[in-house]
Amino acid sequence: MVARATSALGQEVGKLFEAAVLESVREEVESRGYTIRPARLRNGTGNQYQIDAVVFDASERPVIIIDPKYIRYTKHNRDKGSWLCVAHYNLRKTHRTIRKSLAVLAGRWSEPSKALIRSFGVETLEVPFVRMVSELRTNGVEFDWPERGGESVARQSLDIFSNLDQETRTNIGLEMLSDISDQLKREVTQVLDTNVSSIATRVSEIEILLKTDQNEMVLSSFQSVTEAMKALTDLVSDRPDIRAFIQSES
Repeated sequence: MVARATSALGQEVGKLFEAAVLESVREEVESRGYTIRPARLRNGTGNQYQIDAVVFDASERPVIIIDPKYIRYTKHNRDKGSWLCVAHYNLRKTHRTIRKSLAVLAGRWSEPSKALIRSFGVETLEVPFVRMVSELRTNGVEFDWPERGGESVARQSLDIFSNLDQETRTNIGLEMLSDISDQLKREVTQVLDTNVSSIATRVSEIEILLKTDQNEMVLSSFQSVTEAMKALTDLVSDRPDIRAFIQSES
């Protein structure tokens, strides 16, 4: 017998949701010569992050990272939200081929948490908790219970869920995503269908992080390449004629 049915059913629904996100874009990814699968990616300091859906190019370089994240209780917002911010930011710093990171959120995510995630450059799509509850209930699985005292309901629901065949489970996950699946596909295909060489003509913002020998960090944002280059040029103290230096190096 499962020790805690509430946790066990939550884990099963979470896995179902993760699989649905991956499968919903698989055809679009593979038809363009890319692959998609769960993967462990290492950042520049050696830390590894498990990402549920990573799109790789033909050279096995990550191009898009997609993280489905389900939470049942709002108290978990901070932990899972912070993990997304740190993991995606560090991986983009390490793997320069990553052009987009997405978080597909399900459950009870707060507005401050979603805003924090987006502030780190992670785009978000969301499946509300009520949508999950509705789809599971349609298949006889009750998924809405109070944080305390829901064990008996969860145990009955877990028994029903365990008896569902794989096809039904897969369809439940895909139905949960039905309201956002088209948008998710657009987010992915837009990247894969855009030539990398066009990036220089589509710059909307540049961020430069400066680190000093005293571990100070200064983050600056610019609206154009020209503004960023000027700011960097102003920092040069050992080359009076930086323009001549750049030309000689090129």
